[in-house]
Amino acid sequence: MRCHDLVVVWGIMEIISDIEKDRARVESLIQAYGCAAEHQYYCYTYNIEPWEKPFVFIFADGTGILAKYDPRSSEWTIFSEILAPPEKKTERLLTFLNHVFAGNLPVKKVWVELESQTRKAVLETLRTHHSYKANKINYTLTWPVFDLLEWTGDTFEGKDWKDMRYYWNKYFREHHVEFVSALDVSTEELLQVVDTWKAQRTTGDKTFAHYYRHAIVHGFKGFDYHRIMRVDGKVQAITAGFFPRDGYYYSSIGIALRDIDRTGEIANIDDLRFLKSRNVRIADFGGGEKTLTTFKKKFRPTRYYKTHIFSIVSRTVNTTGKTTNTKAEDPSVRDGAH
Repeated sequence: MRCHDLVVVWGIMEIISDIEKDRARVESLIQAYGCAAEHQYYCYTYNIEPWEKPFVFIFADGTGILAKYDPRSSEWTIFSEILAPPEKKTERLLTFLNHVFAGNLPVKKVWVELESQTRKAVLETLRTHHSYKANKINYTLTWPVFDLLEWTGDTFEGKDWKDMRYYWNKYFREHHVEFVSALDVSTEELLQVVDTWKAQRTTGDKTFAHYYRHAIVHGFKGFDYHRIMRVDGKVQAITAGFFPRDGYYYSSIGIALRDIDRTGEIANIDDLRFLKSRNVRIADFGGGEKTLTTFKKKFRPTRYYKTHIFSIVSRTVNTTGKTTNTKAEDPSVRDGAH
């Protein structure tokens, strides 16, 4: 398999790398088997760095995997969950691993992000499948989900909303706040917001500024909603998202500057209120590590779920494609399963 645009029929799978030319095929795959918040065509493409190569694997039964290859690090990444029913995810992952580790591209490891149940099933399979080893979790993301039919932040009724009610009223009393379209703001100003936001962050949470920049440069193409929050004449926050499936909204961009106290709280509450006013039922506010999760608890999510980012390596093939003699080990022990 060469690292340029191609459509290859490889036994039981088809591999596509010209994802723009074959966009309809990719979107059909996502529509049929999308099961994660990030299963959306533009979310996938905006997450691909300029030096990375996209590859979409489509199996004979129509299931598939969204992936990308980094030639600089010789690493593959499976983008979000595997596009298959739960009972087929592990099998599809093994087929993918067999292919990439036996291919012509050098491979050090394969990165995956899986929900807790999928990861558990993968570890159970790898206990008896000694060709591959799952490394320990690199980091875990906690995703807050809001059922907006139950959520009461639009009225601030009750003692649970006392602090937020105070922040909201004070903010709008002291500042001139308006919400505008990206068409009303220059691309350069929005990109500067991303740069400033990244520079202001002091936590250890992962940042994906390249994704935000791609979305801005493309005018938020593919997004169902975006909100640009301008305060006293200057953009202070950007939120945007889309519907990966009916009734389920993913707020995939949520950045706020720290120039004005409580801008983050105001931008998030506004986003939730806006979505509820549009009769959105479920709002997924994206994965984060400890600090970000603590912040999002202020908005009183209905529930949470987790995804785990870890890598898988071959026990028998090194980066030059030569066979090694690595003794099989129990992946649940090496992976720190929990």
